[in-house]
Amino acid sequence: MPHSINKQRFISIGIIFSVIILATIFSLAYSAKNFDTGFISIYFNRDIQHNKTKLPRICCLILTTPKYFLTRVKALNETWAPRCDRYFFITEYDRTTMTPEQIKFSEQIPIAPIKNIKAGYYHLTQKSNLAFLFAYENYLNDFEWFIKADDDTYLIVEHLKTFLSKQNSSEPITFGYNYK
Repeated sequence: MPHSINKQRFISIGIIFSVIILATIFSLAYSAKNFDTGFISIYFNRDIQHNKTKLPRICCLILTTPKYFLTRVKALNETWAPRCDRYFFITEYDRTTMTPEQIKFSEQIPIAPIKNIKAGYYHLTQKSNLAFLFAYENYLNDFEWFIKADDDTYLIVEHLKTFLSKQNSSEPITFGYNYK
């Protein structure tokens, strides 16, 4: 009988100790919003009201080309791009030069319906200008910020929104390196 009582006490103490440890871990994780255990990451979505800061709405304009649809674009579409409030891939779109796999994939992603984009590296300025013109004509009042990215970019959209929430979206400004 005394052996079973000791065993029950040991189990009870173990359970209580485990609950205290887990409560401490989740308390720390919740206060940090992101707890990385080394094996998994636990993200806690806090309501924006708790932060008393309204995060800005962002439209991401991602420049690419059909040859990267099944590699870079697929990776973006499966990682950070959906974290934007809205996103578009800006690309020349000529089905006659695309493989059946590229065509099928292109039907599953948001491609901006921009005409007359010239293919090639030397036309990136035109592609960027047309992307911003598309955003201006169609979505100017729907977003506070428009982000131009390339298909080899990785954005942590949550951090970007936090940064932009401290900026004045009514003032014309660019972030990044300004070439002279």
